[in-house]
Amino acid sequence: MPDPPGDHPGSPPDPPVPDPPLPPGRDPGGRVAYLPPRAAKARKLILRSQLGRAWIVGAALFGVVILAAGVLFLARQGRPGPPWVRVAPVAALPAGAVTETAGPAGQVVVVDRRGGLRAFLAQLGSCPVRAAGGGFARPCAGQRWDAEGSPASELRDGQEAPPPLRRVPAAVAGGDLYVDPR
Repeated sequence: MPDPPGDHPGSPPDPPVPDPPLPPGRDPGGRVAYLPPRAAKARKLILRSQLGRAWIVGAALFGVVILAAGVLFLARQGRPGPPWVRVAPVAALPAGAVTETAGPAGQVVVVDRRGGLRAFLAQLGSCPVRAAGGGFARPCAGQRWDAEGSPASELRDGQEAPPPLRRVPAAVAGGDLYVDPR
């Protein structure tokens, strides 16, 4: 039996072994996609293979997550979550007036609908806060605030300044007024 070629000195070298065939869409450099010179301006990437089942499953899962988020949002009718607190239906707050309603943690919410919608947090008092000119007043206690909720400078002798009204963010959702008491 003759010896295979290349086993002895001086014999011809073994023929080169061909590389295994590459999977479809793969080039010898291992790239899956390339950017041809004409497509470089438009930044169009040319794919050399199918994306595969994983991409289809991933896109479907992403679609399901977006759908679930939309359903949850619509089920809440756009109502804000915590820390926002529902104060009252907007229909119960007359336009062009100042109204006091119960608020969070023993406070009251002063809603100013004169030329817009603003909300302030105030300490509970013996009578409600009302409109007084461009500002606010609690007449039974002799307390007054300016339009921004700061105590008015018109204090009588020996009278202490009332605590300021703290402006809080307000939003209307589903016909109700919500405030963020933080």
